[in-house]
Amino acid sequence: MFSLLRLTIWIAGIITVATFALGYFGFAINTGYFVEQKDQCATIISECRDTFIQKGTEGVISKCQWNCIDLRMLVRKK
Repeated sequence: MFSLLRLTIWIAGIITVATFALGYFGFAINTGYFVEQKDQCATIISECRDTFIQKGTEGVISKCQWNCIDLRMLVRKK
C-alpha cells in the first residue's frame, strides 16, 4: 500500500515538473482538446457504425479511422 502511495506521489510530481518545463520552453497543454474533439470523434464512429451495418467487417477495416485524436495537438506552441 505504501509503494502505491509513493508511486502516485512520484507521478504527480513528474507531471507538475513537466508542466512547468513545457511552460518554460514556450509550450502549453491544450486542456480543452478532448472536449473539442468529442463531436468529431462521435461523427467518425457513427459513420463507422453505418458502414459496418451496410458492408460488414470488410468495409469497416478499409474505411474506418479508429484513431480520431491527434495527440500532437494536445501540446501546442504558445
